[in-house]
This record gives sequence, structure tokens and C-alpha cells, in this order.
Amino acid sequence: MRRSVPLLLRLALSLSPLIGPTTALAATPDQAAEAVAATAQPPVQALTMPQARGIWLRPEVIVHPEPGLRQLLSSPDASPPKANALAESFALTSAGQLKDHPELAQAYPHLSQYHAYKLPAMRPAAYQKLLRGQLLLQQSSAPTATEALQLAPLLDHLYAYDGPLGPSFDARLQPTLRLWAPTAQTVKLVLSDAALKSEEVHPMQPGPQGTWQISGPRDWRHRFYQYEVTVYAPWSGRIETHRVSDPYSTSLSLNSSHSQIVDLSDRWLQPKGWDQLLQQYPIQQSHPVDRVVYELHVRDFSSHDESVPARHRGKYTAFALADSDGLRHLRRLARSGLTHVHLLPAFDIATIEEDPRQQLQARIPEAAPDSEQQQAAIGQVRERDAFNWGYDPLHYGVPEGSYSTHPHGPQRIMEFRQLVQALARDGLGVIMDVVYNHTHAWGPAPKSVLDKIVPGYYYRLDATGQIQQSSCCPDTASEQYMMERLMIDTLVRWARDYKVTGFRFDLMGHHTVENLRKVRAALDQLTLEKDGVDGKNIQLYGEGWAFGSLHAIRPDTAMHQRNSAGSGIGTFNDRFRDAARGGNYDHGTRSDQGFISGLYLDPNQSPWNTDTPAEASAQLTQLLNYTDNLRLGLAGNLRDYRFINAQGMQISGAELPYRGQPPAGYTLSPAENVNYVSVHDNYSLWDQLAAKAPFETPQRGTASPAERASMQQLGLALVLLGQGMPFIHAGSEILRSKSGDGDSYDSGDWFNRLDWTYRDNNWGKGLPPAWRNAKEWDFWRPRLRQQALGARPPQILETLAQFERLLQLRKASPQLRLRSAEAIQQRVRFLNAERSPDQIPGLIAMQIAGTANEDALLVLLYAGPRPLRFDAGLQAGWQPHPLLQQSIDLAQQGKRYTLPPQPHARLEADGSLSLPPRSVSVFHLPANRP
Repeated sequence: MRRSVPLLLRLALSLSPLIGPTTALAATPDQAAEAVAATAQPPVQALTMPQARGIWLRPEVIVHPEPGLRQLLSSPDASPPKANALAESFALTSAGQLKDHPELAQAYPHLSQYHAYKLPAMRPAAYQKLLRGQLLLQQSSAPTATEALQLAPLLDHLYAYDGPLGPSFDARLQPTLRLWAPTAQTVKLVLSDAALKSEEVHPMQPGPQGTWQISGPRDWRHRFYQYEVTVYAPWSGRIETHRVSDPYSTSLSLNSSHSQIVDLSDRWLQPKGWDQLLQQYPIQQSHPVDRVVYELHVRDFSSHDESVPARHRGKYTAFALADSDGLRHLRRLARSGLTHVHLLPAFDIATIEEDPRQQLQARIPEAAPDSEQQQAAIGQVRERDAFNWGYDPLHYGVPEGSYSTHPHGPQRIMEFRQLVQALARDGLGVIMDVVYNHTHAWGPAPKSVLDKIVPGYYYRLDATGQIQQSSCCPDTASEQYMMERLMIDTLVRWARDYKVTGFRFDLMGHHTVENLRKVRAALDQLTLEKDGVDGKNIQLYGEGWAFGSLHAIRPDTAMHQRNSAGSGIGTFNDRFRDAARGGNYDHGTRSDQGFISGLYLDPNQSPWNTDTPAEASAQLTQLLNYTDNLRLGLAGNLRDYRFINAQGMQISGAELPYRGQPPAGYTLSPAENVNYVSVHDNYSLWDQLAAKAPFETPQRGTASPAERASMQQLGLALVLLGQGMPFIHAGSEILRSKSGDGDSYDSGDWFNRLDWTYRDNNWGKGLPPAWRNAKEWDFWRPRLRQQALGARPPQILETLAQFERLLQLRKASPQLRLRSAEAIQQRVRFLNAERSPDQIPGLIAMQIAGTANEDALLVLLYAGPRPLRFDAGLQAGWQPHPLLQQSIDLAQQGKRYTLPPQPHARLEADGSLSLPPRSVSVFHLPANRP
């Protein structure tokens, strides 16, 4: 899940004016100090779209939820029809309901009950003329009342365009710029110098399929530009003219007010060896289950790393340094088996000030660990500091400028490529977090782009024509052809021109299955020979939650968990997460326990519990169901996987309940399963355990840091030892805390800190920010006061060492990376489960059968607080796996540490196993290799 922001009405979101001057760093210092963005505007009042219940589907068909439409009125200059000599009216003829028109009803089943109306036939030029003005529908029963009309389906039908957009270059390096704006009356190109001061205005000419274009000389290259678009704006009911950047921008000015004419294939924008990067460093693994993904924020990586020079902290360039504490950490993990770094949004972001001279930095006072002062200091600057998660897209195809040392112009392009190249040299691919389900703003807002060009087209409208905001912000409509095209084209750009090896889709259920199928097909066309990228090995996964504006009207088309089955596209397994931790994403369940945090076996008896029954017998029932969900997740969360459940019955994954209702299992392939126990959203795993493990429990007391570290190690083991793709939140392996912050999207560097020196884990840094956590302060205060709940170097280092062992084990064990549902069904079984109803609560014993060339494995994950004897009935020859028996050497900040192995199960002479509390053990039975 991603962070959620307060839902603001309509255009109230992000309509504040630009703050401070926008300076041009490519100019001289004096010019830079004086330059001001031409797009700065006064505040805009919150607006709504006019009521528009009618939808123009095809040139001859309009539909409406009510009978009795009389005519379509047209006003080219948006003046009242009676005052407009050029106004026209077109009689509408009733044509039954849409369900009476099979082809259209199949395309728009959610409109099948709408009434259909026929228009008189017109020439193509007539439609173009109509669509460039104001259009109104008139009812026969109320001839003086009119309402607006939704146009997106008709625009797709008449003007879907497949040619080039944005800047392109001919063999003589002369640029042509193209913009799709079929409803615009005029479009002009406004060229600016580096300081964004002098301007040249050039009329653009209409091109095919609603495009506008202009060609220029070579010296236009590297000039900045905007489009001046004159178009009917439904939110005001007037013809308006806006200056706007290019949605297909390849380079941007500081704070993204202007686009820049840049060719991404220019050699001077490519680090040495860029063309052969993926041939030289083949980081694209052969199958998704071979990947281990590490979710990391660009700024978090280095903002507190004192081994990084100050000018590179929080920047792309920190990844390209020769050495730093953070780089040494990533390289260690890569050597052990980490394969990919997933970057939180690094496309152009609307909500981060890019000019460091305009950024404010919080002055954090020295205060108590449960003080309000730290978060208050951040609250004073958070609108203008350098931090945000970045789920606020502005331009989809350009790197974010605040992460660049020189955000005005193309330096951000080079630096992002250097980041990709540096990680590739360390054996790590880059996955981008992409957010195509919404934009930051719509209408005439300063940070609105798409709506100033084709108003109303790019967004999903409700039945009355209002822009939907179920994502948090204006929902884009990727079912519209040109929004889908923008999505696909910019993804291909990131893959081909930036060598990104995977994409994670925010709120993927807001897109259609067909969207993702087309994305997959477009990426598959990229080849190493032609593009320097093997598109077939680009990983796709995302949030498959079944909710939102698309799911509400067309649930059968939305790319959510169940609809993703068979696509090969991964979705996050929340069943696995909730069963491991307890509770769910809702902060109201923060203290509810799960498998790793002590449910039934070490109850917290917390008065804050909302999802945990008080009775021990009911807790046992809940634990057994959670354990079944974990077993299924360890088997790839397969819909058709058959196993013995807690009731002793053989069931399929589709029959297993999750939170009381089936199906828990929904995948058809392990490649579609993304196992995780924490991500950037909500609490870090350490904070989850601080909330869920026993705290001042009567007779029991408080779980120690060592016990909590063992719980965390168990959670990480669940992720790394299962079938599918493991997903790790950065810092989980060093017990990262956010001091109880459950939504740190705008909490600054302070609460999001990563400490690569392993001195502490950031616990007890003050009460979490009030704007997202104030209701939980009473819960966190007594916990934050106990510094003993923070992790210290022994627990941090032990957890890191165990994490490395688990990475190495997964890397060395194809048994943990089975490719197909058939192989999992044939080879994976759960010994303890097969003893139902006599299974031991809190124990998962997963056996993976060997082959002629692969050892058999037995994975034991035990969550109980006391030692356990398990009669496994093992035959002779089973041995502890050597990779979990090794010591790990760590060196950091000039100190060296040798970490002995964690406690491991012991195989007794009678074939039984003696398991330590909260332990991870792996045995292997050597294969009979020739």
C-alpha cells in the first residue's frame, strides 16, 4: 500500500501558488537569482466540473441515464447560444437503450441501461469543429435547462493516435515537437532561454489525429519551452488559454515549469559504457522468483550518511560514489543474494521543492523520546523541505529534480543513469515505483499538466461528470487510449533509455487488466540487440487491492489480485503479511498479534487490541488459520495448491479463508506472488513488533529487544524462504524504526532515517508526526519512554548477519525458487500441518522434496517462546544446512565483528528435532548425484 493523503474536494488539492522564485541553474549566477517561472499563478479557488451525465460514445450515438433528450447545442466561443450567431443545434432521436446496441453494450456494459440517442450524420470536419467549443445537452421536458457532455470515448474513436509525441529529431538533429490536443482551438510553442526570461512564440500547425506540430532548426536543441493552449475549459465554461509543459517531456527546468528540447540518445548524456550496460552486467535474472527486491527511498539512502560528501547526500550521485557506509551495506547484501533495488518514486514529483536554496530544514531540538517537539519542528517546514515519498506525479517520463545536484536541465538525466550503472556494477538492477493511477492536480492548478491540454479527457469521471479521487487525488482513466499510451510510452522510455529492469505499480487495481497486458507486450518488444534491454525479463508487479473508481464500475476489468491470475504480473500478498504480523494495514489493529509477534503463544493482553479475541481457544483458532495462510504463501499463494488445513481437511488455496472469507490463494504461478512483511507504508516491522509484542503484560512483563529481534528475524525468514518473489523494506535487516510513525510520507529525514553505522535503529526520536498519528500518541508514549525497546548494536548486527545467511541460502537453493505451480504441488509439503488436529501451534515445517541433482530441504519456522521437541520422523542422512551454521564477519566504521550463527534446531537420534524458541532452522538431505 502507498501512503494516503487527506482527501480534498475536487480541485482543492494542491491549488496553492508556487512558493518562492524558480531559479535557472544553467544560467549565470546573476541570471539564476533573477529568473522566475512564467507559470507562477495566483491562488485558484476550489472548482467542480459541470454536471455531465451524457456520454458521447460514437459519432452517431450519445447515451444518457434519462429519457427525453431533445437536442445537442454547440457554442464555438462558449457564449450563450441565443447570443451567439455561430451557435448550432442538432436534434436527437431516441434509439432505445444501449443494451439494444450489442457492440456498444459489450464495450460499455456498465452503461447498458442508459438511453441511446442518434445524431444526424456529419462530415469529419464538423465533429472537429464541434469538439473545439462548448457542447450542451437539452431535455425536452426542461428546454431552458442544459448540462455538459462527457467526450472521452468519442475522442478515442476519432482521434486515437499512434505516432510520435514530444520532441523528436531527424538525421540532421533538427527537432520536431508534437502535442495531442484534439479539442484545442490553437496551440503555440513558446521558446525560452536558459534563464526562462526571453521568449519566442511560434504557432503550431494541426497534424493528423488531433495533433499539433512544429519543426525548427538545430539551435532549438536544449532550449526550454512551453505550449500555449487555447481550449474550452469545462470547469469555467469559458475558452481559456494556458501555458503548460509537455506531458512527453524528456528534460525539465528547475521545478518543472518548462520542458526542454533534449535528445535522450545524445552521447554526452550517457555515462561511459552505457550502451553495453546490461550486456556487461547481466542483472536481469532469468525468472522473477530468482529476484530479491529491496525497497529504498533515494533520499533515505544517504541523507544521514556522514561518509557521503554533503553535496551528494539525498542525491542520485550518492549511489555512484566509490565508497560509503551505505554502499558497503548494499554491496554486502548483493554479494549474499540481493538482486534488485526498488526505488520509491523517482519520476518528476509535484510536491518537492527542487531548488536547495528554497528548501527549509527542520531544526530538531534535543527532547525526550516521547516529546512532541521533534515532530512540531518538522511540521513547521514540511511543505518546503526536501522530503516526500513522491506519490504525486507531475511528469511521468523525467527523473525527479530534487535528487539531482543540478536540477535545471539535463543533469538529472545523466545522474539517474549513473545511479543505474553504479548499482548494475554491484550486481543490482533498478526497479521503479510508478504512479499512473492519479496526478497531483487537475484543471487550471499550477501543478496540473494534462487537463490544461485536453480538459476532462485524462481522468475517470463519475456518473455526473465529476473527477473521481478514490486514489487520493484525481484518478486517471487509463482505459482511455491516450492515457494508456502515455503510460506505455513512458514505461518503455524508462526501460530503454534508463535501463530500468522492473516496475512496481501503485494502486494497480485502478488500471485494467488490458492496460497491463499491453504494457507487458510493449516491453516484450525490447531486445538487447536493438534497444540494449531484454524487455521480456523486465519485472512487473504492483498493489492489487480490489477497490477504487474502476473497480466500482467494472470490477471484472480491474487489475486486482484475483484478476491478475495467469498474467505473470506479481501482486503484494497481504494475506501473508497479516498472518505473519497480525492485524492488517489499518492502524487500529496495530497491537493485534500474529504468528511472529506472539499470538496465543505469548499473548500481549493489550487493551488496544481490536482484531484479537480475548479467549485462548479463539486465539488458537486464529493462529492456526494464520499459519495456514503462511503455509499457502510459502507455497506461492497458489489458487490450486492442495494441502492439509488446520481442520485436517485437504483443501485448495482458493478454499482457504483469509480474514474469514476465501479465497486466500489467488495466483496461478509463483511469479505472481510477492511475499513481504513490511514496506514503506504503515509502521516499520520493528515498530509493528513494538506495538504487538508483550508490553507490561501482567505476569509476563515486556518482551526484550533480543526477543523482538528474534521475532523480526523470523519474519524476514518467512519472506526469504518462500516460493515467489521476496520483497524487503530497506532497513528491516537492521531493525529500522520510525519511532512509531505509521505514515512517514511527509515526516522528513528525521523519522525516516537509516543508520548504516549500526549504532541504533532510530527508536525513541519523539512522538510520531501529529498530522498522521496524533490519535495514537497515547499508545506510543509509554513505549517510547522505554529506551530498552530500542535496538542496540548486538541485536542489529545479529539480525543483519542472519539476514545475510538467509540471502545466501536462497541464492544457493533452487528448491526455494521453484518455477511452476506443478513443481510446487509435487515437491512442497508441510509436515506439522499433516498431523492436524494434533499439529503443534506456532510451528511451520516445510519439506521440499529433492531430485537427482537437488537436495531435499526441511525448513523449520518456530514462533513459540519456549523450546520445543518435534517428532519429525526424519530418516538418516539429514544434516543442518551449512549456510545457517557459518559465522558472519562484518566491518563498519573501522570496527570488525564476527557474528556466530543463531540458535538452530538439533536432530536427535530418534529422528525428532529439538527447536530453540523463536528460531529458524534448515536441514538438507543430500541428493544422490552421479
